[in-house]
Amino acid sequence: MMINFDEELYGAMCKAFPETTVRSISRAMGMSDGYWSSVTSQGLKISNSALIHLNEHLDVQRIRFDRDSAKSRLVKFIQTMIAREIVKRFSHEVELMDKVWDEASLLGYPKDDEISGVFGAMPFVMVRG
Repeated sequence: MMINFDEELYGAMCKAFPETTVRSISRAMGMSDGYWSSVTSQGLKISNSALIHLNEHLDVQRIRFDRDSAKSRLVKFIQTMIAREIVKRFSHEVELMDKVWDEASLLGYPKDDEISGVFGAMPFVMVRG
């Protein structure tokens, strides 16, 4: 069974911070206490803004640790997980937008030979000043 990003993130947070609960991770994401439970129970993705907020929260937490400590490396690993997930989401969205744009551009414009001779010179108005 493949573990999804949310489960992997929660597991890594619990490993780095054993006191982590669904409420505390929701608050670390800048959301209400029930955010994590609500989103995961509905099968939705954690929002990008919540992930970015969690990443900033982890930046602050890393200040407390020695740079070379195992805990600091674990927090950095979690931040890397978050960064990769956000990049993956954005690249997927851009790919979808490109596909939609390509399809729309094919539908929206008639071929050159279909419009030749349809349009004449643009009218203009001369005003004395």
